[in-house]
Amino acid sequence: MSTHDIITLALIGTPLLVASACASLRADVMWQISLTGLSALLCVWVYVAFIVTSRAKWIADLEDVAQSLWRATDQRPLATDDELSRPAQVTKSLRDVRGPVVAKLEDAVNDLANLRGVFDAMQSPVLATNAAGTVVVANAAAKAFFADNAKLASGIVGKSIDQLFTQAQVIGQHAAALAGATRSGEFRVARDGGLRVYQVFTAAITLRSGASVTARGVVMTLRDVTELAQAIHLKTDFVANASHELRTPLSSIRAATETLADGAWEDVPMRERLTQVIGTNVQRLEEMVRDLLDLSRLDSPDAPVTREPVSVLDLMESMRDTFAGVCKERSVTLETQVDTSVDIIESDRKLLTAVVRNLIDNATKFAYERTAVVVSVERLGPAGIRIRVSDQGVGIPLGQQQRIFERFYQVDPSRAGFAVRRGTGLGLAIVKHAVKLLGGNIGVESVWKQGTTMTVELQNCLPGGK
Repeated sequence: MSTHDIITLALIGTPLLVASACASLRADVMWQISLTGLSALLCVWVYVAFIVTSRAKWIADLEDVAQSLWRATDQRPLATDDELSRPAQVTKSLRDVRGPVVAKLEDAVNDLANLRGVFDAMQSPVLATNAAGTVVVANAAAKAFFADNAKLASGIVGKSIDQLFTQAQVIGQHAAALAGATRSGEFRVARDGGLRVYQVFTAAITLRSGASVTARGVVMTLRDVTELAQAIHLKTDFVANASHELRTPLSSIRAATETLADGAWEDVPMRERLTQVIGTNVQRLEEMVRDLLDLSRLDSPDAPVTREPVSVLDLMESMRDTFAGVCKERSVTLETQVDTSVDIIESDRKLLTAVVRNLIDNATKFAYERTAVVVSVERLGPAGIRIRVSDQGVGIPLGQQQRIFERFYQVDPSRAGFAVRRGTGLGLAIVKHAVKLLGGNIGVESVWKQGTTMTVELQNCLPGGK
């Protein structure tokens, strides 16, 4: 029975009931009964009208909900069926939209989980703040970055930017980003491993809240650039030192040639002295260029390592020939002690030669006169060798032993107490890189005024011992 039928029945049936009752009752009661019936009729009509109006609004609201959900999942209009009543049509629409809406929500949940996974997998700390400077989101790396701060034990989300950073530069960058500026800078912070350098990148973003409410925020990304900063510093120092080291012998050669051109050529003692100066500095330039080329080759990440059979005895013999003149000049003897079981090894001939040559060259510079530089090669385990180069000389102060492998670093020659042949300052840096490419390690033992022993250990270089 429809709503219209109920109303019609109420309007027709109520007067008939009242009339029937009135025929069998006394006249003094008829008026009261009629009044009561009319009141009941009015109440029924008002109630029915309320129900009909509320139901229609409820159905209209459901239609709007169904249409809104459908528009959120599909650009096409929601299909309707004219043969269905309005309530049935609404029910059908809600059923039709249920599947796409559920799928859309599942996709949104999966996308959010994937984005969070990617966000947390980033090694660089990333965080975002609102316009008030309060952190609203942060990845796992950002949370770990501030984990050591006891004041942030409860987490960084909800904390202000001033609580996270004390560097005025970072806070200034954040303020500039709120104004729309994109900036990048660096700051230093003490960590467990020492002082670290971080690059901070700030940019403005739009934060959404609800369907259409937006507000400005800031995203901050931190990147550890300590190694890069050190590399840039080393490169700058290297260029400056190389320029200085190259300029010094060139200046000496130029001064000597100008002196000879000004008439010193006729002065035989002066001519011999100046030509010796030129020869010495030319030799130094040759060594410098050779070492720079060697170091450049070893610095390359693609530096080739060609392993081949190498005779250690032949290598030692060639070293005796190479340093015969230096040893005679310095009254130093070069002694070699090679274990016959390690005569033939598999290694890169050029790299191994560079290691041994530079170690002997360094030892002969600082050895006292009438002493011996001893080079020994012995077996190390089943497949390795140990090379030691020892001298009895000036030694290396304890405080400088960790720096001797730096490029262009040289122990103060004045401490030796005798004239020391000046080197390029690159020899031990070359040794360090060459040993690393060969898969070995190098160590130093030195006592000031007594002598130095350099030890190189190479693994897996004996044939058949791998």
